[in-house]
Amino acid sequence: MKWNTIGAAFVFSMILLSGFDTSQLSASEFTENLTVAQVESKLKTELQDGSLIMHQGDCLAVKVFTASPFTHVGMAIHDDEAGWLIYDSANGSGVRKSTLTEYLDECAPNCIAVLNPQHQYNDKQMAIIRLALEEQIGRPYGIRHHVTGSRAKGVHCAEYMTDTLIAVDLITAEKPSRVSPKSLRQGLLESDLYAESSEIDLIEDVIPPLPAETWCGQMWQDTKSCVSGCYTSCRRSIFCCD
Repeated sequence: MKWNTIGAAFVFSMILLSGFDTSQLSASEFTENLTVAQVESKLKTELQDGSLIMHQGDCLAVKVFTASPFTHVGMAIHDDEAGWLIYDSANGSGVRKSTLTEYLDECAPNCIAVLNPQHQYNDKQMAIIRLALEEQIGRPYGIRHHVTGSRAKGVHCAEYMTDTLIAVDLITAEKPSRVSPKSLRQGLLESDLYAESSEIDLIEDVIPPLPAETWCGQMWQDTKSCVSGCYTSCRRSIFCCD
């Protein structure tokens, strides 16, 4: 079954600036405090080919600019040998594909939302989607052109997903580079093309360090833990916005 495309009047770049409250569109199940292993087990039975995983990251720039907690998005595709693979474009890596475990490890600790297609893609559509995703592997990450709406050598996560959905003739967008994770989510939910199946509060599965034998050793462990935590927080919120 071929899906109807969204009309030209439905333009994602307009939704981006509308300030619409996307929380009213969600009717998903919310689950708190699951580890990566627990989430992976849950998603293995929940994901569909073409599912989108939205990530509520710590990038303040994206949150402020889009008025949304969602800062990143990737698409899930099942591989007979590798299992579930997630395609995305990330700062520092560019366009890539990761295992579900690797992707969830990068998401933790934060909240993710899973959007499933309302109708399963047929074989022809999946061939188009896989080709569109694979053709971009290795392309650098870029975000500055998001403001102007122009195209650039690099591509950001929502732009990558939008181009893929355009390739399969599911949606239209005048300026794919201006699409954000928020506007992509809103457009797909509003048009009943995707439905949010679950929202999960993902936590890090941290192995506690062994107690130090001396007071100096404990101080050294605490210092390393503090510095590492501060670095990770700064890296996610400022330097590595997705």
